[in-house]
Amino acid sequence: VGSQMLQRIENGRFAKYRYFAHAKVNDSDFFMITKSCIFFVTKGTFGQLTCEWQYCFDEFTKEPMIVEGRRLRIEAKERVKSVFHAKEFGKIINFKTPELAKWVLAKLEDARESLPKC
Repeated sequence: VGSQMLQRIENGRFAKYRYFAHAKVNDSDFFMITKSCIFFVTKGTFGQLTCEWQYCFDEFTKEPMIVEGRRLRIEAKERVKSVFHAKEFGKIINFKTPELAKWVLAKLEDARESLPKC
């Protein structure tokens, strides 16, 4: 299922990534973990999948953590966006339950541990 989802996001743009796990955030959003990156995916009205944002593991500046029970906090390197130079330093994903947030964090840690060590 997860590998098929990767192939469906933006017409296969992310098919090259190796699927690891995913979790439903709400009725239309998914948090996906691959062997090297994370994606926040939105399902559109007609079933199309769009990647709203992504970070590769090497962009993380701190270890991901759970805050306020059910919120996964990802801190990543600064990105400059648009001519206005808006800066991103990461994201907070609100899961429905603390248990789901902890499961996602554990999967994310497993995926990062499976990376080849340099």
